[in-house]
Amino acid sequence: MSSKATYQSVAVDAKTAKVSAHPLQTAGLFSKVTFGWANALLALGHERQLDPEDLWPLEAENQCKVVSAVFEPKFKANRSILRTILSLYGWRLFWVGVLQALTLGCTLYGPVVLKAILTAVEGPSFNLVLVLQYVVSLFAVKALQAILTAHANLANQIITVKITSALQHLLFQKALVLDAKCRREKTAGEISNMFSSDIQWIISFAMFTNQIWLIPLQLAVVLAMLYAVIGWAAFVGAAVILFTLLSNNVLANAQRRAFKRLMAQKDDRMKAVNEVFGAMQILKLNAWEEKFGEKIDHLRRAEVSTLRRLVTLTSVQVGFLYSAPVLVTVASFAIYAMVMQESLTAAKVFTALSLFTLLRGPMMFLPQI
Repeated sequence: MSSKATYQSVAVDAKTAKVSAHPLQTAGLFSKVTFGWANALLALGHERQLDPEDLWPLEAENQCKVVSAVFEPKFKANRSILRTILSLYGWRLFWVGVLQALTLGCTLYGPVVLKAILTAVEGPSFNLVLVLQYVVSLFAVKALQAILTAHANLANQIITVKITSALQHLLFQKALVLDAKCRREKTAGEISNMFSSDIQWIISFAMFTNQIWLIPLQLAVVLAMLYAVIGWAAFVGAAVILFTLLSNNVLANAQRRAFKRLMAQKDDRMKAVNEVFGAMQILKLNAWEEKFGEKIDHLRRAEVSTLRRLVTLTSVQVGFLYSAPVLVTVASFAIYAMVMQESLTAAKVFTALSLFTLLRGPMMFLPQI
């Protein structure tokens, strides 16, 4: 290890001081599937605090120079960020969608097995072997779901990192060649916001693109399964869901307007702050500290007011979304028992409850897409 001290550095063995290659490059199939290639680093972190030299080097295909060398010519050819992302990472996004669809299938397997087990328990003859087969199959499917979810999340994160690297590289190169006129129009604060917060709206495309079709698919399948359990009372729940989505759409639109206003106010504040730091000597010589301090304080108060409105809208939306599944459950069960005059058995109740639970996630995320 180098004798040059670093902050919170610790002594490490020579064999672990340098990691020359990413372990994924030499990992076998089973290790890739189960993420066994990460065990060595996890074990080392369990023994002592990790040192920067312990971390793996970034894979070549994920390095900024490699990503930007592919992204930049594509972007110059079509002048569209969206088309560039789709042309370069469309097949990866499709693969992530396949993994997420398989994960959804594994998720929906739980209520099916639950109904089968409860029906077998309630039946006149209890078949222990059949119940054990259901339990073992449920364990296997849930283990598969965990692996699929981990790989889908990893693939999504890698796509996000690549898009982030490419866009920040383009912004950095553009900032280096700005002429004097453009530098007056685009301050350092505005460019800094593009690097940090504004770019998140673009890369969120990679995170949520598959949810555009997966969430409606999940809602449709769950409602169909509910119809098989409690009949047309499930459509009462669907009506409540529709009302919830319409209400959340109103709240989501108000949130978007508040967020756009917040971003504009943040840009104004950052511009004022950079003006102060860029002309500090002039401010001191003319004793303008209080004047510019009041200006920045006024901009900050307006920004905080908008932020408070945004947080309030978010709180109302979250409360509404968490109460919606309860309303759906109560309405559906009330119609099934009181209007349809049907009996609620344990198999029907617990199966329907597990399906209603699966509605919470889609109902929360659909208005945000």
